[in-house]
Amino acid sequence: MNDNSHVEEYKCNFRNVSELVDLGIHFKPSDTRLAHIEFSRGWWWFSAIVKLPPIVVDDSSRAKLLNLAAYETCSRGDDLSVSSYIALLDYLIDNTDDVKLLRKAWVLRNDLGSDKEVSDVFNEIGNDLLYDVRAYMKAKNGIQSHFECWSNRLFSQLKHEYFKSPWAIFALLGALIALFLTGVQTYYTIWSPKGTCDELCIFLKMNHHYNKHLRV
Repeated sequence: MNDNSHVEEYKCNFRNVSELVDLGIHFKPSDTRLAHIEFSRGWWWFSAIVKLPPIVVDDSSRAKLLNLAAYETCSRGDDLSVSSYIALLDYLIDNTDDVKLLRKAWVLRNDLGSDKEVSDVFNEIGNDLLYDVRAYMKAKNGIQSHFECWSNRLFSQLKHEYFKSPWAIFALLGALIALFLTGVQTYYTIWSPKGTCDELCIFLKMNHHYNKHLRV
């Protein structure tokens, strides 16, 4: 592993599944092998999709994953697919909320009983794990780009502040409509061409002023 791979790895500072979902990233199961993680843009400008290989976590998962990671480390090949995928899940899973989101997305199946147990499994076996920092770099860069986009952060902030309840949504729509109508009124007040009504008003004012002088 060269120094450039480490530099690229450190450029990724996104945190967990909950944070990414909040910014419009949707997780879905893939039908590909562990070495492939897919990132793609969604239909909307603030949405994206990350496809992860599905995994089942049960009572034997901790021992199996540790044994597979140890085998990859001791083998002479450069294939660290299992270790890299464990490291990625450890990176994405911080607490039970992250496990719950992956479970709802059918990326993770929990046969342990509680989401906290699943979170503990990846947080424990992910410590001091030897993995390939270059793995999934294309997908990571896509996630990082979406994470840093200011418009996605703005949408997330608006969602938290105004989309909490139907009344907040109506208030936001009302404010936007009022702002739009004010802009339209200002535009026509300044830039609208003179019409026949304006000319008629000027004519009546001039005649009224002239008749007043005649009476005097």
